[in-house]
Amino acid sequence: MKRTCRIVARQLLLSVLFIVAAGVPLYGQQPTSQTPEEARGDSGNTSPSQSATEVAVDQDTTQTKRTGTQPYVFPTHHERFKRFVNSTVGPITLGRTALSAGINQWRDHPEEWEQGASGYAKRFASSFGKNAIHQTVTYGLDEAMGLDTGFKRSTRHGFGPRLKDALLENVTSRNRKGERVFSVPHFAGTYTATIIRAETWYPDRYDYKDGLRSGTTSILTGFLYNVLREFVIHR
Repeated sequence: MKRTCRIVARQLLLSVLFIVAAGVPLYGQQPTSQTPEEARGDSGNTSPSQSATEVAVDQDTTQTKRTGTQPYVFPTHHERFKRFVNSTVGPITLGRTALSAGINQWRDHPEEWEQGASGYAKRFASSFGKNAIHQTVTYGLDEAMGLDTGFKRSTRHGFGPRLKDALLENVTSRNRKGERVFSVPHFAGTYTATIIRAETWYPDRYDYKDGLRSGTTSILTGFLYNVLREFVIHR
């Protein structure tokens, strides 16, 4: 049964990666720029000589004055890819991976990997692999669905509004219009990574149920981490 589950997990990973590879070039392109008429909409308040860029600037300025916040700007393809690379193999990410492996070494988790340099290497590789799967699935679905799942600090003022934004960042993504939607990429990436880890390279006593529990813990931990990024960690 364990072997069958592991085969299924591997097939699931290959399927996800195939969807990612197929979806990125098809859906990950930037939308075409609007014409001045499209930017004006039906308001009729913009003169024919005013360009689309001037309209956008005027709208952003009006929003800033009205709400006191900066308008949302969907990141470019280059910015999203750079974020993916940094979240997978960046120095801060590798530091967090090393810390996670150290904590699991101290907890002797999983105990089958024992202690010493060999045990630490297995735990480091495990943490790195889980994160790589998480980031790959999340990035691929972001590109395919036209979403932005990256964390952004709140532009609003006051503890309450900023706290609300930080918590929402953990369960929502932004579409190209800047609207918040349920973050399918984040949840899919998290649970795919933890289930595949439990069903493949973890000891035989672990299965998909352990992966589901671990994924839920990661989601809950994400709320706290986002609050720290909002109020404490400024980078």
